[in-house]
Amino acid sequence: MVLTPRARPGTPCWLPEAHWYYSEIGRQPANTVSVFSTADGEVSVTDPGTLVLRLELRVRTTRILNAGGHEEGVIRRDGWVPGLRFVMCRKESVTWALSVRSMLRKCHRLEIANGEVWAFETPFYWWPHLTGTVSGRSCLIGRVGPSKSLWGWALEPGRDSVDVLAAVAFMHWKWWRW
Repeated sequence: MVLTPRARPGTPCWLPEAHWYYSEIGRQPANTVSVFSTADGEVSVTDPGTLVLRLELRVRTTRILNAGGHEEGVIRRDGWVPGLRFVMCRKESVTWALSVRSMLRKCHRLEIANGEVWAFETPFYWWPHLTGTVSGRSCLIGRVGPSKSLWGWALEPGRDSVDVLAAVAFMHWKWWRW
């Protein structure tokens, strides 16, 4: 399976040096989203990439575990209206806040504690793409496939923190369930 998007006009200049990831829902153990890194955007059954983190999905919270199984943080609902705003907490402090910005749940806003703000567009029916921008500049591109349980994406070098990877994996889970 090839995760790399096709080069076309408007392709970001950082793409040749991009860090490649994919998230997968539903493998073992159940109720998890796993994020893997891959050197060149290609994966196979014999070479699935390297596990980076895993989200353990629970009723009210989602635990974020690193490849060694150690907790990196917890995602929980926030606000009055269920399903519109989530926060990731680490050691009792908020690391980021993720909010749904459209009625169709296609647009999301990620506010990281360091002040960085991401805008994401998630897949929508015939549009199987995933994009992430910071200050209007493309920093993440990806797509769904070959099934809904897989998202493959490329991140601009230097942008691949555990916080951003966890947010993308969490959006994948929510999108898959909606």
